[in-house]
Amino acid sequence: MEKRKWLIVLIPLFLTGCLEKEILDDVNIITVVGYDMESSDRMKGTVIIPVYTQDAPVESEIIEDTSSTEVSKDILTHLQRKSSDPLVLGKISVVIYSEEVAKKGITNLVDTLQRDASVGSRVYLTVGRENANEIMKSEFGNRGAAPYISNLIKHNIENRDVPKTNLHIFLYDLYSNDSDPYLPILKKNEAGSVEIDGLALFKEDKMIGEIPNEKLFFFKLIADKFTEGSYALKLPDKNQVAIKTISSDRKVKLDKADPSKITIDVKINGFVQQYTGKMITPKIKNQMEKAFEKVVAEESLELIEQFKEQNVDPLGLHDIIKSKVRGFTQKDWKETYPELSVKIKPSVTITETGVIE
Repeated sequence: MEKRKWLIVLIPLFLTGCLEKEILDDVNIITVVGYDMESSDRMKGTVIIPVYTQDAPVESEIIEDTSSTEVSKDILTHLQRKSSDPLVLGKISVVIYSEEVAKKGITNLVDTLQRDASVGSRVYLTVGRENANEIMKSEFGNRGAAPYISNLIKHNIENRDVPKTNLHIFLYDLYSNDSDPYLPILKKNEAGSVEIDGLALFKEDKMIGEIPNEKLFFFKLIADKFTEGSYALKLPDKNQVAIKTISSDRKVKLDKADPSKITIDVKINGFVQQYTGKMITPKIKNQMEKAFEKVVAEESLELIEQFKEQNVDPLGLHDIIKSKVRGFTQKDWKETYPELSVKIKPSVTITETGVIE
């Protein structure tokens, strides 16, 4: 009996040792994948494999190949022919689709990821302003492409204006029929590195529009829970103030008697970062709050009108109505959305001014 116990303990150890060796020594681990249109009927796939050298910065090995668009989901199979070891997707963290690819549709390419059990749901999907291949050859310092881009997106989700997004969220929006997906756009900057350049809007799996950087603050207010962010605005007395939000929350209220009427309550708590005037009195503080509320309402309604014109629903309003109105069908939504009446009711509270009164 004692020998059997030892045997049970040792077998997992041996198996674990074999698995570690296979992953680290015998395979090429893909961390970033990019897709571009090579021509009207051919697609280029590019992958990055980190190469670690002792006492040296991480280097990137780049492998690229093309295939027919009819078998675009098998492009990784084509790339295997150029790799010295088997290519595996288990550590992939970023996927980049060029704008041209995104506008043609990315279902087949995303399907490759969701069918691979080793790929995690938190992979960041992105759209490239330039070709994905060009973005993947940018300057990423000592960290390498995958950590740089994934940290860039994560930081902007947690602390700035980008709403939550990953493979899991994209797939949910893509297949739910009750909301439309969106993905961050990447571009090369003047320094040769990469930055976020807005949000791509999708109808089903095709990119049909975008939200520019200057509008992302307001989109996140009405689409997501906002942890941090800042916005500068002019006051009626011509002074300028920069308000940093500490937190915000949104609640969508539906008129059950008339599903074509929706109210979005947005509560914002923040403090003054900068102010061009002198002392901030209670009266001036109230002016700041009212001015900010006005801007939030105007900019948010402008975004919603854009969504209605483009027939996209990145806010998931269809899902909200469907969950509260029994028997609300896809046909009802198509008839309701163009005439949907949305009210934005912001409530701004400035908790700190940074000035001793």
